[in-house]
Amino acid sequence: MKEKIKEPDEQSGYLLTQVTFLKQRIVNAALKELNITYIQFIILAGTFELGTEGGMVTQQDISTKRRLDKAMVSNVVKTLIEKGLMLKNTHPVDKRAYTLSLTTAGIEKAKKGKEIALKIDESFFSEIDKEKFRESLMILLKNDSNSHE
Repeated sequence: MKEKIKEPDEQSGYLLTQVTFLKQRIVNAALKELNITYIQFIILAGTFELGTEGGMVTQQDISTKRRLDKAMVSNVVKTLIEKGLMLKNTHPVDKRAYTLSLTTAGIEKAKKGKEIALKIDESFFSEIDKEKFRESLMILLKNDSNSHE
C-alpha cells in the first residue's frame, strides 16, 4: 500500500524552505535602506569579521567559512566591487588567488547591516527557544560534506 503524499505544511523540509524565504524577504526589505541585499550583507559581514580575526581573506575563505556556493560568492564579490564596497587584490603568495578587503563604505554597511540583522533576528525568533533551534540547525548542518569547520 502506497503512503499518502503529505500536504506541504506537513513536511519539515518544505516548512524550512518557506521560513528561509520569509526571513530573506524581511531582511532584504530592511537592508534596502543600505542599498544591499541579504547575501551582499552576509559577504560584507563575513569579510569584515574574518579580516578582523587577522590575516588575509580570500573568496575561498568566505565560501568555506560561511558555507556559500563559490560561484555565487564570486558573482556577489564582483557586484560589491562595482558598488565601491569591496577591494580585490592579488594574493602575495598564490598568484591565482585574490585577497578581499572592505572599503570604508563597505565597513560602514557591514556594521549597520549587522545591527539591522540582529534586530530582525531578535523579533523573528522571539517565540521559540533560540538555543534549542540553533542546536537543531547545527545538527542538520553536520550533513554538509563541504563544511570545514
